[in-house]
Amino acid sequence: MVSAGQDMKMAVWDIRNFKPVHEYFLRQPGASVAVSDRNLTAVGWGTQTTIWKDLFSKHRSDIDQVKVQAPYMAWGGEGQSVERVKWCPFEDILGIGHNRGFSSIIVPGAGEPNFDALELNPYENTKQRQEAEVKSLLNKLQPEMISLDPNTIGNLDTASHEQRQLEKDLDRKTGVEAERERIETLKNRGRGRNSSLRKHLRKKGNKNVIDEHKMRVIEMREEQRKRARDAKEGKQADQLGPALSRFVRKGG
Repeated sequence: MVSAGQDMKMAVWDIRNFKPVHEYFLRQPGASVAVSDRNLTAVGWGTQTTIWKDLFSKHRSDIDQVKVQAPYMAWGGEGQSVERVKWCPFEDILGIGHNRGFSSIIVPGAGEPNFDALELNPYENTKQRQEAEVKSLLNKLQPEMISLDPNTIGNLDTASHEQRQLEKDLDRKTGVEAERERIETLKNRGRGRNSSLRKHLRKKGNKNVIDEHKMRVIEMREEQRKRARDAKEGKQADQLGPALSRFVRKGG
């Protein structure tokens, strides 16, 4: 374990003995510490960020651990006050957040290129993430907490296909009702020649489809046109008088 604090020191701990193995002096209190996939340690302090290598694996013998004398890399010194450092998983990239924004640097050998897809997949989709969550929750359950209903296991589902479809379509609207609702929705979207309703009707091409509602509308329109023609002819006959009304063209 690596720690940094207000005492302006970075300490490498052996958590088995609860004591630090080595301590390093920082000129300012440490703000953030991060360890990469391959145990490279980044420490942000003041306006500097130092990267240390082999803090945990370089041994002189089986007991003593050699103290690293100098950092592997360093970044900063331009006046940016470092606030947080974070490694990018499976990449040789270190993200540094400071008071002027965000910076990223390349640190060779920091990331693990050969990841284990069974443990962690950086390219998993939403479905795989959900399945992993369910699997992790099931792994936490004790075997004594899982039980099955013996009256259900081994029984066959005797429901027919028509019955399943009927239960499935109970809340679903019929074809005519769904089509009317869709047309009403399209009517409210726009008017004119290029409205959504006219585009939908042109695309559908339902000129040869017989619909009761459509036929009633057509009959009502024909009756209105006939009444309008009759009224127009009667008006013309009244204006021309009984002598000339016989020459009025019928149906024109």
